[in-house]
Amino acid sequence: MRNLIFLGGEDVSARIEISKKFMDLGYNINIIGTEKEDKFIKNNINYKKYDFSREFTIVNDLLSIKKLRDILKEQPPNSIVHAFDTKPTLFLPLASLGLKNNIKISRTITGMGRIFTEDSLKNRLLKRVYNQLQKSIKSKVDFTIFQNYDDAKYFIKNSLTKKNRATIIKSSGINLEKFTSDIDINKISKLKKELKLKEHQKTFILISRMVKQKGILTYLKSAKICYQEGYRYNFLLIGQLDTDNSITLNDIEKYNKYVKYLGRRDDIKELLSLSDIFVLPTYYREGVPRVLLEASALGLALIATDMPGCRDVVIDDYNGKLIKIKDERDLASKMIFMAEDEDRLNRYKKNSIKKVKEFDLNLVVKNYDKVYKRIENVESTTI
Repeated sequence: MRNLIFLGGEDVSARIEISKKFMDLGYNINIIGTEKEDKFIKNNINYKKYDFSREFTIVNDLLSIKKLRDILKEQPPNSIVHAFDTKPTLFLPLASLGLKNNIKISRTITGMGRIFTEDSLKNRLLKRVYNQLQKSIKSKVDFTIFQNYDDAKYFIKNSLTKKNRATIIKSSGINLEKFTSDIDINKISKLKKELKLKEHQKTFILISRMVKQKGILTYLKSAKICYQEGYRYNFLLIGQLDTDNSITLNDIEKYNKYVKYLGRRDDIKELLSLSDIFVLPTYYREGVPRVLLEASALGLALIATDMPGCRDVVIDDYNGKLIKIKDERDLASKMIFMAEDEDRLNRYKKNSIKKVKEFDLNLVVKNYDKVYKRIENVESTTI
């Protein structure tokens, strides 16, 4: 039996669904992450916990690498360990140095992160450190997967990966059948009344952690502009306040005349289902934002910034509109442009459902499986 280990951080439970797909293919699956074990026990998946800090701190990072190394020592020989997210993809090659069980290393670059989001002296220094670290571990990585062309281009241009040991697999996939099933129409109707949504008005929605780089303030300001210009749409904002670089509740409440902030919610499918247009004014360097795929699967038109990852999902004037970064007036004009033309909006919605099929979880599993076969035998499969 082939052994496959998924390595991640605080949202590693997002790999449970893809793990089950690989178990159906005959893989023995283990997951390593920083979450509590509850979800993994519930899904009968072997799980090991380690810890790390989001920030780069030498002492804590070394301790995290040591803990990860101790876990890797226990894994069966020739296991494939597939890492996701910035720190785990850096930690894994370092933690596996000199191990006798011949671990194979695969990784997915799920975006370039905060240091590539804004230009500052600190971020310029961190980019240099990041590039140097990537170069130092390049020879230890068996295969690198990118989720968008921009990230792949950056790595190859800066010699951070071997071109013949890399490919692009867009997103981590979405289980379309599961995500769009079991939507309770009565619950949606009740939710509309509970939220006191204005009848016969289009509903915009943004779901995200309240991190500044996600463009939350741009969304809030755009809603105000629409209101001032006489367009009284429904605006919903969903997501938890973050402990790191978050906007404040006070920031949000300044706009409560225009936007309903609901905080963290568990009824995401229902909230998306009652909405018309999903907005993501992010300027954070993500791989492919999963929330855009979820919105697409439920037939929402999309508005997102012209950023890596976003433009892999949003095709301008096909399933939505691309907007400029940190430009609330551009966003407001695109909101009005889409909401005021019913035929155009319906065309975008239908095309969202067509486009998202490219990101189906089954396709991602098939392509990952090809990567793993290639790692085990370079000649066996081409990507």
